[in-house]
Amino acid sequence: MQSLQRVGLATGTLTTEEINFIETQIVKTVRPQLIGRQLMPVRALPHAGFRKYTFYKENDMSQALIDMTGEEVAADIVDLEEDSTKIPIIHKEYILHWRDILMRREGGQDLNTQHAENAALQVAEEEDKLILSGEYSGWTALGIAGLMNSVPATSRTVATGAKWTTQANILPDVAAAKQGLRALGFYGPYRLIMQSSVYTLLEILITNTDKWMFQAVGELIGGVENILVSNNLFDTAAGATDTALLIDIGPGNFELLIGQDLTNYLHKLPSMNMQGKVWEAVVPVIKRPNALWDIFDTI
Repeated sequence: MQSLQRVGLATGTLTTEEINFIETQIVKTVRPQLIGRQLMPVRALPHAGFRKYTFYKENDMSQALIDMTGEEVAADIVDLEEDSTKIPIIHKEYILHWRDILMRREGGQDLNTQHAENAALQVAEEEDKLILSGEYSGWTALGIAGLMNSVPATSRTVATGAKWTTQANILPDVAAAKQGLRALGFYGPYRLIMQSSVYTLLEILITNTDKWMFQAVGELIGGVENILVSNNLFDTAAGATDTALLIDIGPGNFELLIGQDLTNYLHKLPSMNMQGKVWEAVVPVIKRPNALWDIFDTI
């Protein structure tokens, strides 16, 4: 008969191969879901111990001069407004039951990683909400600002008289948003993020043409690959319904701080089950809010 110690080891400990399999499945499941990470460069912090990050928002310079001698000085001091943000931990826990581990191991089957994958998806969803929207009414996030709730009040295209998500308004309103960004000195490259309900309206042929609406919108912003879809985009503007966000992803506008990238921690419980924690330490930093333009309906 096996000793009690051997039984505990057989049922309560995962092998290195099993741990690696869980981590591989988590990454494979989550990576395609992370829309926000496609919009900004990553800055890796030394470790997850950092709780706060200080940065500077840069105001625009004055105009250059045109004269015949070039002697008049056009230099000015660019104001740098100090700001800071918390660096939160996003996490979700799950349980692997020891009996399931043992049954699959003895049967030559891969571990059931469904709970681990679901936990990772929950973390990915919160990350995208944090990046794309930031804290909004009904969802708390330590007061952290994302892309949507950093849009200046003057950088909004609001449909007037009819919903912007009608065939007649989509192209003019996206064009107006692009023109608004260009007027502020943001010439692209651009990304257009929208809710799935809005993207559905782009899957129609333009009247009297053989061109799809999403193709025409793509031509305005540099290609259809620059249209991204996420239901984690929430507009906090008063009365807003269908929403899209046009952004200039040029260098220096935004960045994603990562103290710890998505990882999986496992701990053996007294019950012999394994408790897993999928977690990360990330936060978006919005350095140039003027690189954002919101398009939304109020009816």
